[in-house]
Amino acid sequence: MQSLNKEERRRAHEQSYTLLCIDDESINLKVLASIFKDHYNVVACKSAKQGFQLALQENPDIILLDVLMPEENGFELMEKLKKHPKLTSIPVIFITGLQEVEDEEKGLMLGACDYIQKPFNYSIVRARVNTHLEIIRQNNLLKNIALFDSLTELPNRRKWLQDSNESWLCARQTRSAMVYGIIDVDHFKKYNDHYGHPQGDVVLRKIAQTIKRNLYDYNGAVFRCGGEEFHFYFPVVTSCTASTVLSICLNSITELAIEHHAVDTGCHVSVSIGAIQVIPHNNLTVDQVMQQADERLYLVKKDHRNAFSLLDLEQNKQ
Repeated sequence: MQSLNKEERRRAHEQSYTLLCIDDESINLKVLASIFKDHYNVVACKSAKQGFQLALQENPDIILLDVLMPEENGFELMEKLKKHPKLTSIPVIFITGLQEVEDEEKGLMLGACDYIQKPFNYSIVRARVNTHLEIIRQNNLLKNIALFDSLTELPNRRKWLQDSNESWLCARQTRSAMVYGIIDVDHFKKYNDHYGHPQGDVVLRKIAQTIKRNLYDYNGAVFRCGGEEFHFYFPVVTSCTASTVLSICLNSITELAIEHHAVDTGCHVSVSIGAIQVIPHNNLTVDQVMQQADERLYLVKKDHRNAFSLLDLEQNKQ
């Protein structure tokens, strides 16, 4: 595949942004589209009602909104946007013919990030939109940094709290079976003491990426939630049992054949896994399931390690 040059990469990056333009005057929409169509994905409509529906449908990165429109004006739409949990964080720029300071103040107080008066200068509009999109890009970058572990490049505990609860709610709605669990590297403190922390970091990265690849094949996810502890989940499918998936994860670490002479000559780095299979319901939470997974992990650690313990809560009911 031919690589993209610098200009093509820039354009591809810009095209990933979506602008929603809402104005009852067709000429204004055409002008805005002409300013941005070569750089961004532009969606346009002529009413507040349609604009609200498009905002839900398109999830735009920024909204350019007129104030004076029939039936429902821009200020009223702004209030609706800010009250909707999915739309409240989308930046809104008012582009309007209202010239009074009180109108500009009202727009900004409602939560708009900018207020541009008509007639407007094309370059100024372009520059202000680009500035706000750059702020969005930087904020998204900071969010990603805050949600990922720099060593293993896995999502971290904060991301686990978000995603595990999301997966739980989705599975509860569809009555789908899920597996939630904990992976812990066996004798990792001894490994660090014997080989040094830099080499221990290398091992953690290898383990993290190996588990990630395995679970990805089964629509699962893994998170670094402690020093050598990883949390994970994956959906249960008829084509492959939960035990099979856990066995694949376990064996894939053994197959890395990372020597661990701090435990015994000829020994290799291994992991232990505690897991729970469950159909989420209202009387149970992810935290409660993870507590049970931790208990299963403790049993493995207490016994012989390099193994997994899986409890199926549905079978346990019977």
